[in-house]
Amino acid sequence: MSGLIGRPAGTVEGATYSNAMRSSGITWDSQTLDTFLTAPGRMVGGTRMTVAIPNATQRAAIIQYLESQPAD
Repeated sequence: MSGLIGRPAGTVEGATYSNAMRSSGITWDSQTLDTFLTAPGRMVGGTRMTVAIPNATQRAAIIQYLESQPAD
């Protein structure tokens, strides 16, 4: 997904987000992504994302990739 960094959560038109994600008030940056990917349901109760990434090295690689993507 391009342009994730700096984007408010739950705002890509046409995507199906949970009400919890749309109303979360999160703006994605490296810290919010790290927290979310560690335990999505703990950060956003009711999120549809159920897969956590407990490995810090893997999370860092994902975040680094997302940060390298240009804005839409």
